[in-house]
Amino acid sequence: MTIEHKFGWGPKTMPRPSESEMNRLAGMVSRGELHPVLNHTKWAELRAEMLTAPAEQHPQFRARSVFAPPDFCTDWDGEFYYHVHPVADLEWMELQATSTDWLLGILRRHSIPYSTEDGVVRVWGYTRPGPQPVWQ
Repeated sequence: MTIEHKFGWGPKTMPRPSESEMNRLAGMVSRGELHPVLNHTKWAELRAEMLTAPAEQHPQFRARSVFAPPDFCTDWDGEFYYHVHPVADLEWMELQATSTDWLLGILRRHSIPYSTEDGVVRVWGYTRPGPQPVWQ
């Protein structure tokens, strides 16, 4: 039995947070603390593209959860199969690859909104009240 069959997820689907975490997220959205930007399907499309990326692109990511302490994000990581889930609580994910044009082409092809923050491509899962990213 493959891990996809065991857990019910694969390259185009991913596990979701627990019910209590989903309730907590829903509360944050309903109170206006978070504004949803990217849905589960778009995250899965992005992940599937990274899993099938040409080796020479060497895509990597770092991410921030809406539940993380202020100013925390993960270290850069290239393991998209096991390390990019669940995505329901991702505030943002920064991406890098050998070719920025290749990366931006994927985001545009899938209509995934992104911004450039300090020269790094950032895909948003949620934004918070206040100044918003400049979408590209």
